[in-house]
Amino acid sequence: MSSPERRTDSAGAFLWPILILGVAVLLALIVMACGVEPRAAFAALASGAAGSSIAWGQTLASMAVLCFSGLAIALSFRAGIFNIGAEGQFVVGAIAAAAVGTKLLPEALPWPLGVSVLLAVGAAAGAGWSAVAGAMKRWRGVSEVIATLMLNLIALILLHFTVSYPYLLRDPGTIESKGSSLPACAALPGWGGTGFHAGVFLTLPAALVLWAIVYHTRAGLSLRAAGLNPVAAQACGIPVERVRMRVFALSGALAGLGGALALMAAGRLTKSLYPDYGYMAIAVALAANLHPLLVLPSALIFALLETGSKAMERSAGIPSEVVYLIEGLVILALLSRGLRLPGSRAAAGTAAEAGGEA
Repeated sequence: MSSPERRTDSAGAFLWPILILGVAVLLALIVMACGVEPRAAFAALASGAAGSSIAWGQTLASMAVLCFSGLAIALSFRAGIFNIGAEGQFVVGAIAAAAVGTKLLPEALPWPLGVSVLLAVGAAAGAGWSAVAGAMKRWRGVSEVIATLMLNLIALILLHFTVSYPYLLRDPGTIESKGSSLPACAALPGWGGTGFHAGVFLTLPAALVLWAIVYHTRAGLSLRAAGLNPVAAQACGIPVERVRMRVFALSGALAGLGGALALMAAGRLTKSLYPDYGYMAIAVALAANLHPLLVLPSALIFALLETGSKAMERSAGIPSEVVYLIEGLVILALLSRGLRLPGSRAAAGTAAEAGGEA
């Protein structure tokens, strides 16, 4: 005879498929309310995401940006740090790389060296920007959520400012808010006129390296211990505050690296360089259960959804507000995979763990 705990666990296992079915029906009703046949709308979604080489190129380029920002979020959340600042760290990394690339980088520099310099500059700028929030938390007790959100706003204002004046980063030959073009030594090779770029090939090594650090090194054990129970970790001799400062810097470096890649793929700095991808990366990391190796497929799913939604708006004539609603519903469905019904063993274990941390 089955126990109540086993029955509630089984019921929880069926919750996610039922929820997905409900979301699919709701999406169809929303599309029909817009006067569009659902099959045509979702065909446009699939075609826009992966129906051609151009679609795949844009999807993979978006995946690369989401992957680096998602790794940054996954790392910081794993350490118990609610870093909401990947957007600002990404932007600052792009600004710093643009400044060095257009003002300091020699044209005659070999291509591998030029790309490496800008990647290092972007990572260093993102790390420094994130470390500001870490320092505020450690020495002034400021919540990292508030600090990183405010730093996001400052970074976006800084981006608009730097591309608005010719004596800063704006291209003197245009009246639009666009930065000067990067030299050839800092350009990422593309793929047949699509948005695909060579930076996509860096995503898998980055995920593998971070996975090895988090799960197969002493530093990674300290990081996970600090995230699970900082009081117990401190009692075991782990310098929790020092570990968290390192995580602030490393997560910022990952987001800044993504900003430098996006800049080199675009060839110049603009105000709309992957807007709001830093916030979407939070959903990417949560859907991946904060596991570095799962961030890559999670980023691909969200990139497919993002590019496909834009194509659906263009091809099927669905208003952008409805597209955002559809995207949000799909994201909520993805994030609900780990739900358990009250009374299940998983829910009881989570509650006990939370009580232990308190």
